[in-house]
Amino acid sequence: MNGLRRIAAVGAASLVLWTREVARLLGTTTRAVRIGAALGGVVAALFGLALAVVAGQQLTAEVPEELRSSLVRTSFAAAALTAGLVAVVLCVSAPARTALQNLLDLLPVSRAEARIGQLAPVLGAGLLYSAALTSTSVVVIVRTSPGAGGIVLGLFAYALLLMAVLLLTVGLFSLLQTAGRAGVRLPATYASTFAGVLSIAAVLGATAPDILAPPSTGAAGWSPGELLPSRIFARAAVSFDAGSAAVASGWMLLAALVLWVGSRQRSPEGTRAGAPLLRGSRPLARNPWFGRLWVELLVAVRNPQFLVTALLLPLGVAAVAALRQVPAAMLIVPALAGALPVLPFVLAVQSVGRTMAVHWVPTLAAGSGAPWRWPKALAAAIAGSFLALPVLIAVLAIGLIPVAQLPDVLLRCLLGLVTALLCGAVVPYSEDQPLSATVGGFLLALLYMSSTLAIGWATRSAAPGTDRLLFVAVAIVFAGLFAVVAARHASREPGRA
Repeated sequence: MNGLRRIAAVGAASLVLWTREVARLLGTTTRAVRIGAALGGVVAALFGLALAVVAGQQLTAEVPEELRSSLVRTSFAAAALTAGLVAVVLCVSAPARTALQNLLDLLPVSRAEARIGQLAPVLGAGLLYSAALTSTSVVVIVRTSPGAGGIVLGLFAYALLLMAVLLLTVGLFSLLQTAGRAGVRLPATYASTFAGVLSIAAVLGATAPDILAPPSTGAAGWSPGELLPSRIFARAAVSFDAGSAAVASGWMLLAALVLWVGSRQRSPEGTRAGAPLLRGSRPLARNPWFGRLWVELLVAVRNPQFLVTALLLPLGVAAVAALRQVPAAMLIVPALAGALPVLPFVLAVQSVGRTMAVHWVPTLAAGSGAPWRWPKALAAAIAGSFLALPVLIAVLAIGLIPVAQLPDVLLRCLLGLVTALLCGAVVPYSEDQPLSATVGGFLLALLYMSSTLAIGWATRSAAPGTDRLLFVAVAIVFAGLFAVVAARHASREPGRA
């Protein structure tokens, strides 16, 4: 119990520190930050509700009893896949070491307790986000359960599955990252990529068979694959029995154990360093504007997440190309291939926070300085283009997306860029607070997905090309909001100096 109290105390301290830091950066009160976070949770719930309503409209007919198990199993596999991918993104985007960890090292708190305590708010946000994205599973449970008791049991199994997958994936990522650093002697950034690739592979291996090739109703026999988490929790949700309950409990205990062991590993002594790209480069012109642009570009390409993304994107292209060979996945291949070029641009969500502490330096040194918001936006666009252009050429050459879809992909890249800049200005990234990366990424995904889904819904019966006009309009609105928030930050720079 003392250990649990220490974990809870560290988690509470992490929340308080993050709330105060965001309030300080935004020039507001901690109460306003808490209200904003609560409103974000409400918006996430509404987003999940909207997805559930859309899914409910597709599932109008009565589901036969013999199809119930297969449908629940497929939906639980999709939920597990989403939770696993969310966990990997949280791990990759989080800072390697925080200021709070440096303080906790001086206190009688074990390494595992300190790490889990700091992860608790992050995992809570990840659970909320995973639940919002997988709310269609809730519809499946409600529509296929025979009564209220079955609905409660199914929802309980669904929540436990999300929690187990999040804990397992985060713990596995930590173990693999340590193995990459200590066993293979990889630098910290490459170790993160190594851990991310293997964690994603593990999640895909455990869930993809049920998503791409759902079991037939007449399938019989038993195999070790029936012990996979999504299958066990789906079985417990459909027909509760002592065996499935015992194995599900075992998965929960294993998830807690893996997280505990992974949290005991020593974290890097400093933050992950990016590759020294563009060494020896100079600004194109000797004036404050190009000087800002040059500095912002250096920061963008030397960002550790930039290198991780550069290493993961070729694997993503290869995975989508392999997925094209699966008949059941043919419908989603163009959407996945079109999303790959967008990923480098969403790294701009960290651009504001990484340089916010030094925005005042040019003004103090030279008496005046160029506004940083537009050089920052252009630098983020250039850095994103470095990675997106080869990916775009590859998916077009392989034939994963048709050439006619190129304007739509470019507009999505533009929307991803301005959305990331806006969210990064609203919730600035911090190397000292892992929750900042989580909340900023959560807000980015929520705004981007809501915008694209709303545009798609609004233009279902509109004239051709209307969706492209709406993409441009939304991008202009988000860019204007970014300028407003950035101007507010700029007005506070003399105080930071």
